Amino acid sequence: MAKTWKILFLTLLVLSLTFVATAQVRAQQQYPYINSEILPAQGGANTTIILRFTTTPGYNVSNVASADIFWDNNTLYPLNQAGTIGADGSYNYNITVPNESPLSDVGNHTIRVDSTVVPYGAISFFFIFNITEFIPSPEYQELNDTYYSLLTNYTQLQSSYTVLSANYTTLLAENTILNYNTLLSQYNALISNYNALTANYNQVLNTYGNLTATYNSMSSTYANLQANFQTLSANYSTLSQDYNRLNSSYTGLLSNYNALVGQLDFSRNLNYTLIIITIALALITVYYAYFKPKKPTKTR
Repeated sequence: MAKTWKILFLTLLVLSLTFVATAQVRAQQQYPYINSEILPAQGGANTTIILRFTTTPGYNVSNVASADIFWDNNTLYPLNQAGTIGADGSYNYNITVPNESPLSDVGNHTIRVDSTVVPYGAISFFFIFNITEFIPSPEYQELNDTYYSLLTNYTQLQSSYTVLSANYTTLLAENTILNYNTLLSQYNALISNYNALTANYNQVLNTYGNLTATYNSMSSTYANLQANFQTLSANYSTLSQDYNRLNSSYTGLLSNYNALVGQLDFSRNLNYTLIIITIALALITVYYAYFKPKKPTKTR
């Protein structure tokens, strides 16, 4: 069995090296003065892939200074990407393994590099990269985290279920059918009380609605009374001012009346006096005219 695994491992290794050599040979056969290689040719999720391009010294051939890189004919990297110049004058491009299916499925994947090189013009290089381990996508990682979270919750629920089951068994052993009937009776009583409370609640709710309507009506009446009070207050102020003016006028009239009465009393008394004097003078005149004895005349 161990020998079979060794043979299988060597076979996979030889096939991998064959894919790398095939990519390099194809590039060298098509563009003989530009050497290309992929380092490494296989890996997993954390593998950084280096695509290296060198030119044969002594030939007037430009290198792959910028390129468009495609993974299984998908654009996953910036277009017209500039290469990084190495110490040996090579142009290097660092790429990473994508983490979305099917681009990250286990197996071989094609990397295409498009560029423009003098004197060839537009050229393309092809590389084979072999993914040797499963690369989880973000969705898979999220589902995996959810799975383990649910598994933890399941374990906790299983433990709680075990405790509850033990408690249930204990209670079942301690209680009899009579206790069940008692609990059922209490339950029915609680249901009856609940229904009664519901009816009372509805009645209270109806009363509350009536009180609310009455309150709104009284609030409206209060607002009208408040407006009438303001109007009456204004009228009262006006009447008070008019009363004060009338009172002042009455005081003046009373003073004038008293003065006039005094004058009338004086005039009346004066008239009475003049009348009395006139009567007295008339009586004196009549007396002297008719009743005063005449002096005897002297005879000679």
